[in-house]
Amino acid sequence: MAEDASRADSVPDGRLGPEPPPPPTANRPGVTVHAATAVTTVDRPAAGPCTSKVGPAGTTPLGRELAWTAVVLSGEGRGDVVMAPDGGIDLPSETAALFEGAPAGARGAPLLIPRDGLGGQGIPGITGARVLAKTESHSVLRFGPPPAARWAVVGLRSVAVFTGKLTLFDGDEGRDVWAGQVAIVADPTATLYIQAGNDTAVAIALAEPEVLVRLG
Repeated sequence: MAEDASRADSVPDGRLGPEPPPPPTANRPGVTVHAATAVTTVDRPAAGPCTSKVGPAGTTPLGRELAWTAVVLSGEGRGDVVMAPDGGIDLPSETAALFEGAPAGARGAPLLIPRDGLGGQGIPGITGARVLAKTESHSVLRFGPPPAARWAVVGLRSVAVFTGKLTLFDGDEGRDVWAGQVAIVADPTATLYIQAGNDTAVAIALAEPEVLVRLG
């Protein structure tokens, strides 16, 4: 209990939402931060399995047994999101992307969300966060631009920052994620607190289908 209380004290206060945020969890999110140019894989066997990959499409093999979503990190399509319930993503081999694989639900045609797309739906009472799309395997979220916002999230798998900065709280340690960087969350079941670092922060996040977002 003391550990949980210390974590609660470590995140920003002023929790002003229509519903209370989820409490801190004993398990830490396990946040790691990577450059968009990195080649990284984080597997989560206990999750069913799920995996996060960062790297050029030509050197990042994607197994067809999973449904994949990609956030494009370089090239003309930078900022676009490609959802492929059928397991296949077609990107130029040199294009760097954040890939998120999860057990496939219903198969279907690929879906492209353009970088400036603001479709989907807002989250009632939550400023600065929007659900762009959801399948049986993934949710795609957009954080920012603020007004200066703080969120408590359960179910986040990874996030790519395109402008400004986000700070992700891994337990009592804040990890800054700047434009051009990606954060990967090892344990999406943990409560993750996120703060927009400035008024220009914009990020795309990949999450569990039933991700929970509250003001934090």
